[in-house]
Amino acid sequence: MGVSFFLRTILILVLPCIAAVIYLKGQKYDPALLDFKASAKSTAESIQKDETATGQKESSSALPSDIEGFKQFGKTREFNKDNLFEHVNGHAEYFISAGFKKLSVIEYVSSTSKPSQPELQAEVYEMGSGLQAFGVLIDESGAKAEAVNIGTMGFKTSAGISFFKGRYYVKIAPYSGKPPLMLFASKFEKKLPAAGGEFSAFSKLPALGKTVATRFIKEGYRGLDFFKNVIEREYAVDGKTLQIALISGKDKEIKDFATALNSYLQKSAISFEKESKQNKEIYKISDKYEGNWYVVLEKTAAFGIFGASDGSILRHFIKEN
Repeated sequence: MGVSFFLRTILILVLPCIAAVIYLKGQKYDPALLDFKASAKSTAESIQKDETATGQKESSSALPSDIEGFKQFGKTREFNKDNLFEHVNGHAEYFISAGFKKLSVIEYVSSTSKPSQPELQAEVYEMGSGLQAFGVLIDESGAKAEAVNIGTMGFKTSAGISFFKGRYYVKIAPYSGKPPLMLFASKFEKKLPAAGGEFSAFSKLPALGKTVATRFIKEGYRGLDFFKNVIEREYAVDGKTLQIALISGKDKEIKDFATALNSYLQKSAISFEKESKQNKEIYKISDKYEGNWYVVLEKTAAFGIFGASDGSILRHFIKEN
């Protein structure tokens, strides 16, 4: 009897201690787990904020479903960064690295037909900016592409028609038969909203002679690390060719470019002259590799001028009084 009473007494005293230990252990947590949850929430909020700020939440309903003479066939298919490879296997990484946001694939048939399969396919890539859409267009079109007057810039190849407008890069291809691609592309483009505003960089380039080619160089233009996201336009002027390289950006971006340019010139011991005129900075550079070239800096643009015979080219960038 005494032993039983003793054991009961011990249990009464020990059980609260065991409960206290279990409680205290339950209060311990893994900080990394909480940080992960907070990070995930922060990331989600950041993405939502970014999407709202840049207008990325636009619905595919903004894209044309019915166009004069054509009607949509089936449902619109949409792809994001996570599943883009399902539509462009082997090429998804290129688009993502170029600023890809979303892809909508829409198929069409002529309004008067009752086919069992689509006649046309439109791929609408929504990029982060008009410059990125332009860059992808140039990369994908190839040297043999024929320029067409569709969108801000467009090309025709054996595979179909491609163009860009705003931050949209669009590819239109025949699916079956011989549909009127040019007619369809023209009507499709007119109904396509100019997401993110019209592309205005081309308007900054001067009107010179005949335009031979327009290119986009993402980085390392002419081997110079600080020349990035360059629009290069090649002109034929008086029997010679020259190139104008344009970098568009915000005030800080152009200032950073100027800092990098000055650092390069000083370290390379390249001979140059610098002057300020009409709120612009003009560099006249004598380079044993590139010959004489020029840089004109404005508040939101930097121009590199290559192949000019003399400094008279600068009159296209600086208005004489």
